[in-house]
Amino acid sequence: MPGKVLFIAFVWNQHQPYYLDAGLGKFIMPWVRLHGNKDYYQMAAILEDYPDIRLTFSLSPSLLEQLQAYFEQGVEDYYLMVMKKAAELNEAEKKFLLLHYFDIHREKVVSRYPFYRQLLERRGATLGPDPAPGSGPGPASAPLGEALRKFATQDFLDLQVWFNLVWIDPEIREKDSFLKGLQEKGRNFTEAEKEMLLKKHFEVMHQIIPQHRRLQKSGRIEIATTAYYHPILPLLVDNHSALRSSPGLPLPRRFCYQEDARAQVEMAVEQYAFLFGEQPRGFWPPEQAVSPELVPLLVDSGYKWTISDEQILAHSMNAEVYRDGYGHVLNPEMLYMPYTACGEGAEIPIVFRDHHLSDRIGFVYQHMSGRVAAEDLVHRFHKIREKLGRSPGEHLVTVALDCENAWEWYDGDKGPFLHHLYRLLAAEPHLETVTVSEFLEENPPVRRIAHLSTGSWVDHSLTRWIGTEHKNMLWDYLLQARDTVKKCAAAHFEGRKVKEALQHIYKAQGSDYAWWIDSMPYYLAAPFEALFRKHLCNAYCSLDIEPPAYLHEAVIKPPPGEQSWDEDPLLGPVCMVPGSKSDR
Repeated sequence: MPGKVLFIAFVWNQHQPYYLDAGLGKFIMPWVRLHGNKDYYQMAAILEDYPDIRLTFSLSPSLLEQLQAYFEQGVEDYYLMVMKKAAELNEAEKKFLLLHYFDIHREKVVSRYPFYRQLLERRGATLGPDPAPGSGPGPASAPLGEALRKFATQDFLDLQVWFNLVWIDPEIREKDSFLKGLQEKGRNFTEAEKEMLLKKHFEVMHQIIPQHRRLQKSGRIEIATTAYYHPILPLLVDNHSALRSSPGLPLPRRFCYQEDARAQVEMAVEQYAFLFGEQPRGFWPPEQAVSPELVPLLVDSGYKWTISDEQILAHSMNAEVYRDGYGHVLNPEMLYMPYTACGEGAEIPIVFRDHHLSDRIGFVYQHMSGRVAAEDLVHRFHKIREKLGRSPGEHLVTVALDCENAWEWYDGDKGPFLHHLYRLLAAEPHLETVTVSEFLEENPPVRRIAHLSTGSWVDHSLTRWIGTEHKNMLWDYLLQARDTVKKCAAAHFEGRKVKEALQHIYKAQGSDYAWWIDSMPYYLAAPFEALFRKHLCNAYCSLDIEPPAYLHEAVIKPPPGEQSWDEDPLLGPVCMVPGSKSDR
């Protein structure tokens, strides 16, 4: 035991829903651009300081496609539409700025900068806690018309700059003399400074893919991928498979399009080869949702490993992962090793994340300093190593989570925590970070899962995406549209039109649309529901078919006293919330 090394695989998942409204040619939400500047580039760039650290990143194809659209096709998001000269803003654009240009954590970000905080207080909002990570500050607490009278032209210009400035990672700002100067100046910014700030946004975004490509080529990281538009694959294969983990769940009409699941998996391989010059090895199932039917799809597409949650392992093995009152695993031999998952006559290596440790990064460590949080995590790794004692073979602890929204809840964002963590791990002779493929090449699985449980990392079930009144309505709408495309293909419609319609169907299959419905407040769910209907409308229009009337009607309605998103001053039925959902 004294010389035994514990291997650790961090798998940072990075994803954004597909925000492009093809009819308008605009991204209705800005979170690819903003998280690109605050998170996606810096999460990789920080590794330049730690050559001994090995990590795995999962980059969703929908995220990568949108990054390319920004700097290769010049596509804009709605938040950029209000970045015109402050003196030329109309009333609707000014209201939009007041409503949305504080969409970042108030206590941890806005309050750090005196004049930005003054602008928020003048708008009429408080600095109370946000409702949930990644969910945004919510509606303004004072009428916008009243707030308009308190803002001069220079105030709107300063607001434009501050919002886009704080959405750049603090470490990038500190190292860039121009950005640091803006931060120190604090107010009375110029139009020229605002224009330069936006140029910085695109410079950072432009480096994201090349930075990851370089790190992978040097062996420092591994890049995994996921289904192209991030659908819940078990539900595409058969949405009634949700009954396996939730017997009696009320379900919509049966959706069985295994060919769509296969297409989403294969499209990811094609994009990956184009961007990174090789075939992907790792596959991150969206929301870590798996089923036996998923195994042959991955094997046929050439993937070498996949990942899910410890709850899926427990249910697959008909066993429990036992923990003490501190969260330490009491039967570590079960969790901290790879398995071979079998399904439909195929098999693939699979690793399972430590749910507790992953959630500590997502939800607990935000309440500690970066140093204390990093020390706590490393201490827990040592406890795992001690618990394994003289257990034969090598062991792997997998820590995996969505990492967009966690960081803005940390003091100073991700930097203090990750720098302390990587520094501590690099100095530990008995803790070694590895990529997943690196570990599996030396330590192939010796245990098998005969029947992979169907479920996700959310309560080992699929109920977050199906089984309520409005979630089921989305599935019925999707089925009707998909069946229409199938009938047109059988009737030998023009191939180009069918292919285009299918692309819109694939976009509507993304997990984020059903995620929000009946699970989150109206003002958070409404924009996703509206975008879902837009994708389906575009599918019908691609076939020269008039979309059904119900697609022009909102599925969810605002509660009494709350403004409908149909009344948004700039965007009509679609408005914005920051980022994709928070990690569980």
